[in-house]
Amino acid sequence: MITSQGHLSRSFPSNSKGTDLISWSKNGFIAYSTPIQGSKDNLYISYLENINGRSWQLSKPQSISIKLENNFLPELSLVSWSNSSTDLAISDIYGNFYILLAGIGLLDLGSKNINPETLPNNYPSYEITSYNHMEMIYRDIINQDDTSHVNPGATFVAFKWLNLEKPQIINKPATLNQETKKSYNYEVNQFQPHGVTHPISTKQACVSLRQNGQFTLYYQGEHKVEYHKLSIDLSDEVSVISKASIGFTNDKQIITTIFDSITKKILIYKITIDWGFLVDSAKRQKVDPHYHTPKEEQKKPTLSVRKIHESELVQTNIFDDDNDNDGDEKMDIEIDQSLSKYKFGQLASIDLLSAFAEPSSELDIIISYSFENEFGQSISSLFRYNLIDESSLISDAFGELGLRKNITTTTTSTSTSPSTNKSKLVLKDKITRSGRIQSISTASAEYFMLIYYENGHIDVIDRTTMKIVNDKHIDSIDPPPNTICSIFDVGFRFPKVETKNPLILIASPNLTSFAYTEINGNSISLTLKVVEKEAHLGNSELELFISSVAFAFRHGYACYTNTCSDDIIALIQTELVRLSSIKIEDSTKSSSVISQTFIEKIITESHRAINFHLDGFSKDSVDKLLSSPPLQKLLSLQLVLGDLLTDNHIVSDIAWTVLNLRSTSFGIMFSLSSIFRQISKKKPSEDSLQDSITRGESIISLIGNFKWLIDLLVYINQELLQLAYSKNNPGNSKLNIHNSIALPLILSKVPRSFLIYALSTIGKTHEMLKKLHRELAEANKLFSPMKESLSRYFTICNNSPLTLNLFENYLRECDALISKEQSIRMAGKEEGYALMVEQKLVCQGQLTEDMERVGKILIDRHAVNINRDMKVSDLYFYDVDWLNIGIYRYEKKSDLISQQVIYSYPNLKDTICPRFQYSEKECIDVLRKVVISLSENSLKTIQTSNNSNNNKSKNNSNGNSNSNKLRKCTRCRAISLVSDPLVFGAPSTIGLWTMVFQRTCICGSAWVNVEV
Repeated sequence: MITSQGHLSRSFPSNSKGTDLISWSKNGFIAYSTPIQGSKDNLYISYLENINGRSWQLSKPQSISIKLENNFLPELSLVSWSNSSTDLAISDIYGNFYILLAGIGLLDLGSKNINPETLPNNYPSYEITSYNHMEMIYRDIINQDDTSHVNPGATFVAFKWLNLEKPQIINKPATLNQETKKSYNYEVNQFQPHGVTHPISTKQACVSLRQNGQFTLYYQGEHKVEYHKLSIDLSDEVSVISKASIGFTNDKQIITTIFDSITKKILIYKITIDWGFLVDSAKRQKVDPHYHTPKEEQKKPTLSVRKIHESELVQTNIFDDDNDNDGDEKMDIEIDQSLSKYKFGQLASIDLLSAFAEPSSELDIIISYSFENEFGQSISSLFRYNLIDESSLISDAFGELGLRKNITTTTTSTSTSPSTNKSKLVLKDKITRSGRIQSISTASAEYFMLIYYENGHIDVIDRTTMKIVNDKHIDSIDPPPNTICSIFDVGFRFPKVETKNPLILIASPNLTSFAYTEINGNSISLTLKVVEKEAHLGNSELELFISSVAFAFRHGYACYTNTCSDDIIALIQTELVRLSSIKIEDSTKSSSVISQTFIEKIITESHRAINFHLDGFSKDSVDKLLSSPPLQKLLSLQLVLGDLLTDNHIVSDIAWTVLNLRSTSFGIMFSLSSIFRQISKKKPSEDSLQDSITRGESIISLIGNFKWLIDLLVYINQELLQLAYSKNNPGNSKLNIHNSIALPLILSKVPRSFLIYALSTIGKTHEMLKKLHRELAEANKLFSPMKESLSRYFTICNNSPLTLNLFENYLRECDALISKEQSIRMAGKEEGYALMVEQKLVCQGQLTEDMERVGKILIDRHAVNINRDMKVSDLYFYDVDWLNIGIYRYEKKSDLISQQVIYSYPNLKDTICPRFQYSEKECIDVLRKVVISLSENSLKTIQTSNNSNNNKSKNNSNGNSNSNKLRKCTRCRAISLVSDPLVFGAPSTIGLWTMVFQRTCICGSAWVNVEV
């Protein structure tokens, strides 16, 4: 309802459910309709953010106003993220439909030094940016404002995004090793695209059903992001649909089931999409991504619809415990035996659950009824049906009889049109639960059915077994569970919500938390609750192990499906706080030791859960590792969990160093290739000022990373030098072989490979730039941009106390020595020993006894090299404090138990504590490794607002250009400039290496733009 001032009076729209008004994307962003009266905005987004390395909160809501003419603010009835988590579908109670695109911004050509008159016609009008910035890219307006005639039949009653035309990798349940009973095996299934999809893998589409029976397909075209509309009526007859749902079968059919309020019938329709020229275009784009179908060959997509089932509404008064014996026999879920007879009830909802990736999976039709017993208690009965062709129910014997009597059936005729086929509903299960159901949806690639209740309770049902998984009783964990496929298998449960108001409620994609807000409550903010441990609450080694397996399995699922796992980490931290409060009976252990052991188990088990073997790589694998999402996500997990350890900084330091080595190496490699391609096309004598500007910007963008890499190498040498000096008197040095970061980096395969690769790449860059400098100078083409950028680069290299090629030779000697020593020392060891050694080095920073011996050999060899070839005093006193790694720069953190893990309204924190802070008002740009200023508002958790009105957003309301804007990482708290600080006036289209990190941080988590 809209007040005369244009404010919202909040209530559930008649055809909407609580979960229709909120959607949680795989990228971690929650979009939801305003929950309170009098709000000046009708749409918000929020996300989970790390505040200080110890605590999390759902960010303060960022407003996004969906407005029509005259600033008319419609009440929303639908909020839904697409399967790619980039497109956000919105509908209001008047049937208007909108699509917002996250992570793009309208291109401000003026601030980009671009003359619009010089641009080609196909020049993009958008630029990639953080996911919390949105632009409206499509509108289907039915009712423009509150003065126009309202068409009640236009309201959406069902909506669904189509699947993506991409293969799916889904991890199988973790299976207990039956021989040892001490480990779990992890495997995956890879499925081809299933359900109904847009034929082009990079494009999306969605379908909707209006109250008047109009079915609509909104789809993207061959190229670009714009959507197109295609509609068809389900029937020529007048209908008023009060309940409806849409689902997909694995034979690429769309099924919609409706309840018509006029005829009081349940009707089922099958809709088929003929994608026209897009099918052929999809095939051609696999060979040529830029293929455009000629206009004369563009056969437009079409829709066809066919009614396949019609039945009367089931009489609700027959459903009671005494008379419904036939239904009880078909149940796979146990009825709550405390429920009394039903007295009256009504149709509550119709929900279609699409077939999941298993080829044998079928679409489920759930018809729900609500009742009240004689005590006034709400009771819900759900009936699960499958659709079966009536022709398949006819026996072959009847078919042969029909042939003899010249009667043709659908089973015997070879020419029967499928349009004559009808389908029958076959009852599979009945579920009876106490409480009134708010909505039903799916989760985890549609393998789970979620039942949301009005009181905030959530049931999670495994669709393969139709068993409730989050309420089952676990008697014992000795022996451990045979399979673990969810966090609920090890004793976690969704907590209760204490509220009397209706809720806007949603579970996270990982099923480890949920977010909610009250309708007409006192806040627009969401509240986050993670699952709580309710069984097996001890801290024994076995309990810690099975919990780590469950966490690793869920993290593995997040990795395979590219889902944000921040709420999993928040849950782990919550569990660590709980463990620290348990009384410890073993006097040899402390809470910090238990916490460290638990974290190490989770990290190493997470490696196993995605089949990532640290011992399976070498220096020849670096190109693969540079673009390896699994490595990035595992290091990101290690970084955040390592921050929780009060006594061991090495775990997070190693992760942070390797993540930065990875991004720096990529940046140097990318820029080196770009410069090489440019100079290979032109002779130095043909160089232009624009060429000089382009190369100059490319070099300048890496100056900070060159400095960081050289200083890191210096610090490693400083540690090795200190270890050599204190070898005979370890008590005189705070640094020793057990808390050194240099030794694990050199001894472990992956970090050592990155170090060698980075040194090799910077060496090649140095030689190329020296040659280019000389040739440009000789040709009198050394323009100011190249001259200045080369001068800054050579200054950094020349001021280093380290001779890079000598240290590269040392690392290559170490590589050969370690390989030789390992081949000797690993002989006769059990299978998996080499992996265990690598995991201890990388995940824990610990040296095994064998590796400790090898480490001492490396220290001795380094001492010989350093004294012979380098000026030791310059190296030893070289200032590298800004790196903020190692034992001397590490700040001891407060005790874990004293920290609150999750903050909720009204106790939300206003600012974050950034990582890589340089001074009180300065910070290191984590991407470019340069110092940036922090204004008063830089670290505010509240974000800039988007006002989506007539396809425009006011994202730059404070007038600052993108070059001054900052962004923060939601997980690691790193800060970076939104846009590259172009110093030579180059256009933003030159394509620097930083464009790869426009939406995600070097740790792989999402950026969010912040106000400055």
